[in-house]
Amino acid sequence: MTVDVIVVGAGIAGASTAWHLAERGASVLVLESAAQPGSGASGNPVAILYPKLVPAQHLDGHLQSQAFLRALKTLQDPRLSPHFLRCGVLWLAGRKPVVDMDSRHPWWQTQVWPVTAAEAGAHAGLTLSTGGWWLPNGGLLHPAGLLAALLAHPRIQVRTACRVLGLRPVAGNTGAGMAPGWQVHTSTGELEAASVVIANAGDALALPQTATLPLSPVRGQITTFSGASAQRAVLCYGGYLSPSWRGLQCLGATFQPGRVDDALDDSDDRVNLQTLAALLPDVARALADSPRGPSRTSVRWQTTDYLPLMGELPDLARYRDWLLQRKPKKGLRAPADPDSPRLFVSVGHGAKGFTQAWFGAELIAAQWAGAEPELPADLIAQVRPERFLEKAWRRGELTVPAQG
Repeated sequence: MTVDVIVVGAGIAGASTAWHLAERGASVLVLESAAQPGSGASGNPVAILYPKLVPAQHLDGHLQSQAFLRALKTLQDPRLSPHFLRCGVLWLAGRKPVVDMDSRHPWWQTQVWPVTAAEAGAHAGLTLSTGGWWLPNGGLLHPAGLLAALLAHPRIQVRTACRVLGLRPVAGNTGAGMAPGWQVHTSTGELEAASVVIANAGDALALPQTATLPLSPVRGQITTFSGASAQRAVLCYGGYLSPSWRGLQCLGATFQPGRVDDALDDSDDRVNLQTLAALLPDVARALADSPRGPSRTSVRWQTTDYLPLMGELPDLARYRDWLLQRKPKKGLRAPADPDSPRLFVSVGHGAKGFTQAWFGAELIAAQWAGAEPELPADLIAQVRPERFLEKAWRRGELTVPAQG
């Protein structure tokens, strides 16, 4: 099978990228190693869509904030909107300081309002002992429904239980008008595509082309409850508590860097309740008496600068050799190689994939189409997947590898 693009991974990064590519006319094949989409970190019963609050002078250059606005725009599409519950998010005042905001902030009274404890309680439908910030356009996503809607695009095919074992570049012939491409070796056979997108989180490290990307694991466990709840908005306080939606209320999540195991741990459920009780003891006591639903663990993968890797990825070995032949200079980058097949990545989202992956999906689709991305250039630079190699070069840390 030959398609325009093979996307590796059917979580939110892969599904959103496939959808944006299909919207630009690409024929897309999505390969998922598990039995169904969203089996990894995108498989929780709910996901929370909200921005981080930052000062006005940082807003335009803050990825999560701008990606949140892009996500809101995309989720207006009637094919996707049924899977987004705009219930609002309350960022509660607690031990963590909240950025100072006033009427000079561009989001003032549009994306965010300060609220007293009484006002926060009215939004939440609960009695709360603390105020904070009201984010009216935040809310809940239903991951399973959203992934299914994205992957139902008529230009997208999905193949599950299909693990990608390797990528082999196939040379083109510019004189004969033949573009380069990829042969994709999978557990179910050989496939071909003109371009490939790697969006399978930590599994990207198993492929030579992406093995050196600086990805590290963070295990997290959520606790769920199946009883009825009067809560109407998401509560964020370091942890989070969702309102009940589609039969479950979600409390999360632990944050355990370096762990890749997915075994359930009762102590993690206790930690989730204790984190809530530290700020809202009455809410925690009421929740503890509710019927318990299934807990779930997943492993998120993040980078060392906590920003994702998104966009077109050059051949890192060749790029490294090219850099070693030149003196470090800011802004100096190797020209594109027209004889190399195109490879893109959207990985390293950590716990922010359902907010940030949309930005990467738009970026990759525009780059694939040869169009100018309608996205801020400084944010595109922040997430360039080769940036760590370039930083090491500018610091004088690149050396010629030892032979033999």
